[in-house]
Amino acid sequence: MGLEGFVFSDETSDLSDEEYRSACRILSTIERLIEDRTRETLSNPGEACFFLPDEGWHPESQPSFELDGSTRNAQTSYNLLALQDRDIIKKMRLYCHAFTGYQLATLEFADKRPWVSKKLPDNWDDTLRCLAGPPDQSVFDYVRVSSALPEPLRISPPRRFGEIGWLWDGKIINSDTESYLERLCLMEENGVLDWLTRRQCDNGTINIVEIGGGYGGLAYFLSLIFGENLQYSIIDIPESLAFSAIYLSILLPQAGHKIYSQAAPFSRQSTNSFTYVSNTLCPLWSHEAPTADLVINTLSLSEMSDRQIEQYCKHISKIIDKTGIFFEQNHQSDHQGPGGIPPAHFKNLKKCQSDILGDNYPQRRGQANLWVNPAYQG
Repeated sequence: MGLEGFVFSDETSDLSDEEYRSACRILSTIERLIEDRTRETLSNPGEACFFLPDEGWHPESQPSFELDGSTRNAQTSYNLLALQDRDIIKKMRLYCHAFTGYQLATLEFADKRPWVSKKLPDNWDDTLRCLAGPPDQSVFDYVRVSSALPEPLRISPPRRFGEIGWLWDGKIINSDTESYLERLCLMEENGVLDWLTRRQCDNGTINIVEIGGGYGGLAYFLSLIFGENLQYSIIDIPESLAFSAIYLSILLPQAGHKIYSQAAPFSRQSTNSFTYVSNTLCPLWSHEAPTADLVINTLSLSEMSDRQIEQYCKHISKIIDKTGIFFEQNHQSDHQGPGGIPPAHFKNLKKCQSDILGDNYPQRRGQANLWVNPAYQG
């Protein structure tokens, strides 16, 4: 069928009254988590470096160029969402560029645009009609890669939250779609998805943990692939959990959804469920949660300080124990990353290769690796 046109945000932004109320309840819970973090940081300053965002996620970081010299970053995006404005929530995907590096609202990489720091006009689709020309390279990359993958992996984002993109054979495609397809392709070609399928068959359920889940895109696609009997936990700063918890709970209402707290300890269920864990509670949660079959991190360890990487890797090592695998894809810049020496946290099970992705991998998004603990018995 090929190209069928372009999908605009007004076509994908339905939000019922109950869904809006649910999103507001989540935002109120997130606000309390942020308040708890402030108190915990004051009482335990030694942990502040781990609790608080650093590097690209620090409140004073400046990842964008602003003509007025102002500071705009991920906190700016969270502050917009925290307004509980229904129009912002129903088009939340247009405010997610902090997670993906791609500004969906302008169809351009975020570092080439000022930050979206105010609510977009109601008629933003009129602007998009001026910006949306012929399909960009991500569409052609998606078509080439997806045609080499099994049908269940030919992903398409849902028509919700203002998702936009070129429509190709019934699928919405944009740079973010192609980015998630790359991760699934790497997992498929390097045996991760087959391994998880066997674990699910043998054990009845699988347990996946994502460190830094962004707006919830990868979790959503993996949930569609593995269906029921999937336990999925996202560990992130509270401001980011606001996006993923709203996105996933509204898209997957049939699953269980819980924002972890000391008053609501972890409980393993037999059906599809999602747990959202503030990084301030990661040490407590990791003692309660079962061993993970797979831990995932993509493109956020490289945005952390060495000390934060050290702390996260210690938690990941505990979470995967003797049988789990850690999949990560990061650009390493001025630090050693999860397998750095010193310190060495894991042994490298495999440097992920791809016959499908072509020259874009690993130059664009970094080398992907599979890591295990030295006592791995899988």
